[in-house]
Amino acid sequence: MAMHHTPPPGATPAHAKSVPTPVATPTTSYWLKNLTPASAAAGARARHAPSPQHPPAPSRAAQLPAAADVVIIGGGIAGVSTAYHLRKSRPELQVVLLEARQLSHGATGRNGGLLWPALNAPWLKTAARYGPAEAQRMMAFELQCLREVTDFITAHKLEEEVRYSPFADGAFYVYDTPAEMEAEMAELELMQQFGIHTDVQPLGAAATAALLRTDTFAGAVRQPGVARVWAARLVGALARLAAAAGPAGGLTIAEGVRVAGVAPLGEGEPLPAMDEVCAWLEEAEEEGQAGGKGAGGASATNNIVPMGRTGGGKPSPAALAVSLCSEALDPSATPLLKVTTDCGASVLARRVLHCTNAYGSALLPELRGALVPVRNHVAATKLPSEGGPDLPLDAAFYARGGFVYWSKREDGRVVVGGFRDVVPGLEWGVWDDGALDPTVSAALHAYLPQHFPAAFRAQQQQQQHSGHDRNGPQQQQPRLATDAEWSGILGFTQDRFPFVGPVPGRRGQFVAAGFSGHGMTRTFTCGRVLADMVAGTAPPDPAFPAAWLPSAARLGPATPLVPGPEMAAGAIYT
Repeated sequence: MAMHHTPPPGATPAHAKSVPTPVATPTTSYWLKNLTPASAAAGARARHAPSPQHPPAPSRAAQLPAAADVVIIGGGIAGVSTAYHLRKSRPELQVVLLEARQLSHGATGRNGGLLWPALNAPWLKTAARYGPAEAQRMMAFELQCLREVTDFITAHKLEEEVRYSPFADGAFYVYDTPAEMEAEMAELELMQQFGIHTDVQPLGAAATAALLRTDTFAGAVRQPGVARVWAARLVGALARLAAAAGPAGGLTIAEGVRVAGVAPLGEGEPLPAMDEVCAWLEEAEEEGQAGGKGAGGASATNNIVPMGRTGGGKPSPAALAVSLCSEALDPSATPLLKVTTDCGASVLARRVLHCTNAYGSALLPELRGALVPVRNHVAATKLPSEGGPDLPLDAAFYARGGFVYWSKREDGRVVVGGFRDVVPGLEWGVWDDGALDPTVSAALHAYLPQHFPAAFRAQQQQQQHSGHDRNGPQQQQPRLATDAEWSGILGFTQDRFPFVGPVPGRRGQFVAAGFSGHGMTRTFTCGRVLADMVAGTAPPDPAFPAAWLPSAARLGPATPLVPGPEMAAGAIYT
């Protein structure tokens, strides 16, 4: 469903002038703080890849190969899923994944842990821009994304490892006022005309109060089919399975390596590490001759093949720039790209995939303004037995148009986040996840006690009678007993849908970014789609929405207000 909320007065885009890059000392999320060696499975993962919860070795770039078929930038779900699916479909390829921090230390390891299928944009505006049929296709693909990641988890028996389970009581959109619920119901009625969200259940104020044991909401809509998952653990499992999906040494995962730039190899520019490049090409050619397929074969399904050579067995720069392959969506694109890291090491690649979400514009300047970083705040409470709240229902919740969300986890604790609507700038254009905004943090701590007073009554009484109460009982407000509080950076686009596919005007480069706060459901499958595009082993997925391909028409400025007709006065989706 589309959530609607009006931003506070004075909320305007605050695009920073500098380039968004991961800060050196981010806050530590509950998900990353509590990773275990079992979830990382370091011993079974790709070479050069330390476990996600441990800092990388200081000189990772020195261990990089000189060349690869594919370089993936970004170690979240999108990047690691792409690596996994490439290894499954084209195990002969040399794949290098570069991560500036450690695996899952971006938005993947800092979110709310929800697999919640939704359009993530206003239906009316989306249908007006792309047509009802394409909007319907987007929602159908959303459900396919949920099935694919769920099937992956169950097929590999990862439920316990990644803490996956559906919410027993479903998920709820809750509303503060009757007017807010009325606007949402009007849009829901339009969506149901196209067969979307026909399984949801609207609840009036009395029914909502009975279920939630609080009378602070004007109503709710219950949605089935929503699940929880520990995304950082999912990335660890994906990395382990990617390493096992092809020949040893075919996947290099390098953490602590920041990419400084990606550019086509210039005419006449000397090839670095020529002996290693030649060895790489010769090995690929031998594999192709032995198997009749692979990097040495030139067939309709192999779009990454060894480049031509000059006499003496060494490739010339000119020959390396000649296309010997076909590529889905862009048959002419076969450059040799030079990926340079901030410490000076470089890797030659035939394809470069940008999977850095909010940080995508750092290496793709054409995305600046079209892909905006937005800071989000999240906290995990202590267990109920340790002073955390014991909220009713095993469920997930959205409130205030999606600006507030919380869910009960498998062990009874609560993960709660959002609240950027309490500051004028909406945290728009902010990418410092090494800090917390005190106003946002205060709102986060106050929300659940205010809306579920019964669950906090004992804590409030204890505070009022405590010897530490110096300001009197009237000044005391219950605060959440938290195990961790952190921030994370989202990447928003103008229409709130991701960019997935070839980068316009950049031959051989692809992108999967801009998931607009809704990547948990979509990133796994978008990684598979990106791998299919690059590998050329299968026709394009007919279910994939063409509207999600990067295009000049979609590179308009991303703002807190989604362009398009309004469902009701002042109703927007942010």
